[in-house]
Amino acid sequence: MERIIPWNIVVKSFKGEANPEELGELNAWLDEDDTNIEVFYEIFQVYRLTFSIPSYFEPDKKRAWESINKQIDEDKAARFVSRFKYVAAILIIVLLSSAFFWFYTTYVDQLTQQYTEIVAPPGQKTMVVLPDGSIVWLNSGSILKYNGAFNVKDREVFLADGEAFFEVAKNKSKRFRVKTDYLSVSVYGTAFNVKNYNDDNLQEITVSEGKVAVADNKKELRLLTPCEQAVLDKRTNQLSFTRGDPDAVSSWKNSELQFDNTPLSEVVKYLERWYGVNIHIEPSSVMEKHHYTFTIKTESLTEMLEKMKVITPIAYEINGKEVKISYIH
Repeated sequence: MERIIPWNIVVKSFKGEANPEELGELNAWLDEDDTNIEVFYEIFQVYRLTFSIPSYFEPDKKRAWESINKQIDEDKAARFVSRFKYVAAILIIVLLSSAFFWFYTTYVDQLTQQYTEIVAPPGQKTMVVLPDGSIVWLNSGSILKYNGAFNVKDREVFLADGEAFFEVAKNKSKRFRVKTDYLSVSVYGTAFNVKNYNDDNLQEITVSEGKVAVADNKKELRLLTPCEQAVLDKRTNQLSFTRGDPDAVSSWKNSELQFDNTPLSEVVKYLERWYGVNIHIEPSSVMEKHHYTFTIKTESLTEMLEKMKVITPIAYEINGKEVKISYIH
């Protein structure tokens, strides 16, 4: 039975001419089953020795050997093989192994130079499915990056800014890692929330399901289980561990924000990201004096400010994306 092979992309990948989209398509074909990988490797072996691509190929080493032999003088090849068959076989294996190693490292290096960046603009949330099937929700103002070798060599993403909730597809052979400027999170398949806005003083990692390994740049620090939370104070570099409500922490991905005795300074940051606005408080000294407990679902910014106005003596002005809140004595 003839196998459907993406010949054009295979040829381009050998010549280093494949673009990121084509490499992604090739990677998807290789992931379909192990036979495709074997076919690909044998095509590459023929290409390295003959600099040509067969018009039809099955994972059959006999055919590959015959294709190679056609490029060699038949009489000399026959005498050489008859006298040094064993030595030649070993030599070919070594050459093919070296060629494949060279190709694989070159291919992976090429992929690692290509990056995908996913951005959730201010006031919006984004959901994306990664190449391994993992699902990521990005909160407002968040940036997630990963290179082209994701799910080829390893599964690693970088949360450059913001907050993300991960539902990681299980793969015992490839650990999934989320890196930030401060801490990294490693799992094989689980669900957790990472909050690491650049303008926040705290970084938080909260586990919803499974086990999560938290590490710094030097070593693994602790294994977290559901409802456990790691909190890093970026100002002092102090890491603490506590328990939290993962549903409340990640409620934002379900278009809901929950505040529980939260200081006004933190509420303001959430509102700015939620509605995509800039909020100014006058005087700023009141930021830590008031705490709020409420939930935001479908309320508009004006409706939200009216609720706050009932709780505390404030007045507000909205001018486009600029919001001014004044504390009334």
